Amino acid sequence: MVCVNCSAKTCGYNEKSHCSKNNIDIEGLFAKSKIGTFCQSFKNPHDNENLMKEMAKEMTADTSIYVSCSANYCAYNKDNYCEAKIINIGNENAKYRSETQCDSFKLR
Repeated sequence: MVCVNCSAKTCGYNEKSHCSKNNIDIEGLFAKSKIGTFCQSFKNPHDNENLMKEMAKEMTADTSIYVSCSANYCAYNKDNYCEAKIINIGNENAKYRSETQCDSFKLR
């Protein structure tokens, strides 16, 4: 079971500092540190009123979460899937997905 902690306060999937989305996508194809990564799944519900309805469909009460990852140089990336037991998404003041980062990134 993976735990996804999220400090991005404006993300609609952030519930008490934990991600409530079923499938999370971490990007960072050529990243060599956490600075080159970001949470592709980040959504700011304040940007669009209808977005909250769409997001509700993607949220889960289940504890099984799938985390895809394109950070090829991360030690936790195994076949584009994150194998870290605890994943931390950072930047509490992020307003856009490009302002987030995967704080769990570990260079191979």
